[in-house]
Amino acid sequence: MKSKLVKKVLAVMAMVTTTGMLLAGCGSTVEETTVPADEAQDVEQAAETETEETTEPEAEAETQEPAETFEAPYFTKGVYASYAAEAENPTRTYFYVFTDETYGYTQDGEAENTGVPFDVKQADGKAAFSFGGETALESELVISSVENGVVKGAFDDGIELIFEPVDGVDPETFSAENYVNGPENSVYRDANGWSVKYDATKFQLNQNGTEVSFVYMGESAGTNMITATYTVENKGEAAIKELGKTYGDDVEYSEGTFPGADDVTGYFATQQPKEGTSGSYMTAIGRDYMDGALIFVLDGHNSGDDEKDMEVSDQLAAIIDSLTFADEAGVTEVEDADGTSSAIEKNMLDFDPVIATLFADQYYAFADMDKNHDALLLAEKDAVFDNGDGTMAATEAKIFGIDKDGKIKEYGSVAGGTASPLACKDGQLFYGGHNYMNKVHIENDELITDEGEYFDEYEDATVVAFTKAQ
Repeated sequence: MKSKLVKKVLAVMAMVTTTGMLLAGCGSTVEETTVPADEAQDVEQAAETETEETTEPEAEAETQEPAETFEAPYFTKGVYASYAAEAENPTRTYFYVFTDETYGYTQDGEAENTGVPFDVKQADGKAAFSFGGETALESELVISSVENGVVKGAFDDGIELIFEPVDGVDPETFSAENYVNGPENSVYRDANGWSVKYDATKFQLNQNGTEVSFVYMGESAGTNMITATYTVENKGEAAIKELGKTYGDDVEYSEGTFPGADDVTGYFATQQPKEGTSGSYMTAIGRDYMDGALIFVLDGHNSGDDEKDMEVSDQLAAIIDSLTFADEAGVTEVEDADGTSSAIEKNMLDFDPVIATLFADQYYAFADMDKNHDALLLAEKDAVFDNGDGTMAATEAKIFGIDKDGKIKEYGSVAGGTASPLACKDGQLFYGGHNYMNKVHIENDELITDEGEYFDEYEDATVVAFTKAQ
């Protein structure tokens, strides 16, 4: 069977011949044109050859490989700044820190390095993240491009993100907060709940177990440093007196307010510089802390140059004066707009692995239903409503708490009627409907429910205020 192109050529030829005959029959001066049989055969063969050459590339195109492929791993060990691709002037304050190709954590430079750990599997143009440990959220990043180390992709919400490598930083020691604020405004946050500010261009930070030191690197007569140590061998006063014995007989002891904690007694041991010596002096400050004592030792040297000595002294004093603490109950005191303090910020830090995994249409709240720590409540959009006073209330929620090992644990859920928002009073969470009102609390790592009709207590309870996830 002849191809369409061959048939078309022959049809055109026939039309030309017929037209010539018609025109000739009408007295036209155009002469009849005929094509010999052998020439027509040559044209047909040429057309068939052209058809074959034209169709071959189409056949090849059907089996051609995709123009672009991505080879795993897309993320390697390092730090990546993450921001929306549509952002015109991205702030680069949120980071993914990959300690290797399968594990890492996020850090928010504007929120005291809060973040969540993650595991990740990289294959087939996707990075499958598991955020948050025991309460992990599985989320898949579909990769759209990888170029010069810059990764582009989108999670389930469809928003395209850019992951841009941060040059010149070590993922093992990276601090998003210090990267964003700059080295002059560095912050050290200790695992034991205290923090200080320091100028990283002038001090070198060293860590060794429970001991951390800040060594002055500027021009000075000798060693000038601050060393912080936590010990469980003694309480504050005993620890300072024990340390003072090593200073000699001229040590002066005193008591006063401990820096950064106005309601805590501090114990001081001071040795003043002596004439005719190297100008060394020492001051030790201790306090009762958790199950032992926290001690700061200032080891300084005077050079005799008042201006230089004052510079060094001011720098050392600035570190001590910047001390802040989480209290022994594990709650960071945060001053509110009205001058009072609250535990909200600490709660957010403790439950950040869960809160960070929420979608934009989910809500969370903190509930006083555990004598050791507030619980976290998570509610879906369809269970949340405006309570009429500006409070976003909910009738049902999942309950998370901190177990005896300090880990986040999901304890269960509660669900009440639409006319009875969740409320708290005296360490109990109330939920119910028109003919029942139960109360529930966490005790000994268990969710204890007391079923009944506790309407009188519920009337005086405070409705739990929920916040929409970002």
